[in-house]
Amino acid sequence: MLKLTTGIAVIALAGCSLIKTSSGGGAELSSAGAGDGKLTMPDLIGKTPDEARALVKAAGFAGEPESSRPVECENAAKDPGKINCQDPEAGKLVARSAMIQVNVYEVHGMKGIIVRGQLATLKGLTLDQAKQQLKKLGHDGEVTVAVVTNSGGGQTFVKGCGDNRVCEWSGESGISIHDGITLYTNPKLSIASPPD
Repeated sequence: MLKLTTGIAVIALAGCSLIKTSSGGGAELSSAGAGDGKLTMPDLIGKTPDEARALVKAAGFAGEPESSRPVECENAAKDPGKINCQDPEAGKLVARSAMIQVNVYEVHGMKGIIVRGQLATLKGLTLDQAKQQLKKLGHDGEVTVAVVTNSGGGQTFVKGCGDNRVCEWSGESGISIHDGITLYTNPKLSIASPPD
C-alpha cells in the first residue's frame, strides 16, 4: 500500500484505486482487483477478434488482446478470421494489466492465385464439396473431373482416397482463379499388385 500524506486529492493512479481517507489528509491506495489482483484468463480460442475484446473487457482486464508478436500455435485450428492460440492460456490467473497475445488465423495467398496450401484443402472432399471450396477461394475457371487409375503415376496418391473423393488436382504449385483445374478421383479404391 502507498500512503499519501499531502493534502492533494488523488483521483486515479495507474491501476490503483482510492480505498481509505484519513482525517489527517492522508489516503491509502491499493491495487485494483479482487484479493491479490489476479483475474482468470477467458478462453479466446475460436473467437473473432471482436468477440475476444468483449470477453477480455467483461473479465475485467485493462488491455485488449494483441497480435503484435508471434504466438506458438502447434496443432491449432485453421478457421480463417478466428483466434487459434493465446498467451496466457485460458483459465490461468494473471494480473489485470497482463499483455494478452493471440494469433488470428489467416489463409495466406496471392491476389488472383490459389496457392498450394489452399488447394490442399480439396483433398478428401466430395466433388460437390471441392467445387464449392474452389468458389469460396474465388475460382471461376472450368472444373473437370478425371479418374485416377491404379497404375503408373496415379498409384502414388490413389491410396489416400476412394469413394469419389478428391485425391489430387492439376496445378501442383498453384493456379490462377481463372484457370481450369482437373480434380482427380478414384471411384473404387483398388491398387494392383506390384509387378514381379
